Amino acid sequence: MEPVIFVWPGDLHPEFEDRPNYKTALWMADQVNDFIRPDFVQFAGDNVQHARDNEWALFKNVTGKLKVPWHALVGDHDAHHDPGCHSYQKNVGPTYLAYTVKGYRFICLNTMQFRPLGMTDEQVIWFRYEVDAALARGERVIVFQHHYPFQVWEDFLNAPGLAAWRDVVQTRPITALFAGHTHYGQIANDGRHLYVATRSIGDPEGGPAGFAIVYLDGEDFALTYRSMDQTGPVVLITHPRRAILATKSAHIVPGPLDARVRAWSKTKFISARARIDNGDWSSMQDRGDMEWTFPIPGDTLAKGEHTLEVILTNSDNQEATDRITFACDLSGRYNPYPMVEPVVRETKFC
Repeated sequence: MEPVIFVWPGDLHPEFEDRPNYKTALWMADQVNDFIRPDFVQFAGDNVQHARDNEWALFKNVTGKLKVPWHALVGDHDAHHDPGCHSYQKNVGPTYLAYTVKGYRFICLNTMQFRPLGMTDEQVIWFRYEVDAALARGERVIVFQHHYPFQVWEDFLNAPGLAAWRDVVQTRPITALFAGHTHYGQIANDGRHLYVATRSIGDPEGGPAGFAIVYLDGEDFALTYRSMDQTGPVVLITHPRRAILATKSAHIVPGPLDARVRAWSKTKFISARARIDNGDWSSMQDRGDMEWTFPIPGDTLAKGEHTLEVILTNSDNQEATDRITFACDLSGRYNPYPMVEPVVRETKFC
């Protein structure tokens, strides 16, 4: 099975063409076309600010630039004064849907069927069927929805339909759930499932606006964030998983194995180095197609957490770095526990 790479921009909130968020959205489209070249782009909802015609025109200017497939979610701003999402359906399409890419079933939910949020029984039944049918076909499941289950200052699980939603999510092996809405970025691991909230393009919190790059390949799941102030190459450690993304023993290092790295650059890389636990730097093995490997001596590493750091340098003398913490145990045992990165206690926008 080939890896799936997609771009996940946060909420756009376009209102006027002279605003920074609209310019960032256009920059994102250029990055997708000329640099990342993912399998698709998935928008997180709040694709517009007030669901006005001029705002939909701005959103279409962004999507019209994309040279890869794209999909969108319904956000609370997309349903502004339009609980039936008629404007969204006219300008985008169905309010919930599913599609398959390279063995992954991507399910897009509409959490705006009630105000301030919620899902109808009909959609939850459809959701349950989609998940079960995908798993029966041997597909891995990724869920996209606008509302983040762990959003601060929001009553998520008491909304209509979300007790039934929780029953589906908590009792099926869903690979990950991606959400928008928060304006800040966060990864949550509840000990069984993974939840990713991505920083908004419109009114971002916690750092500059940008987009997430997500890599999926069997048991491998990795992601990084590309902000608008970054101009050089990008590198992503795709194997092993970061500790925050580990939910079972298949996601840790049980012995010697090769770390894998994927990078993006407009010019050729001339150097690729890695190290473990602040040790000496060593060259990585070039596998071609912007991929490298590096041996992890899992049989000599102590039980517990370790770090892997990589630095790649291209012919323009621009560097790209990535650093992860991974878990190691020769017995192969791993008991995940709930954690979040980063801890967020305040937000201005939701």
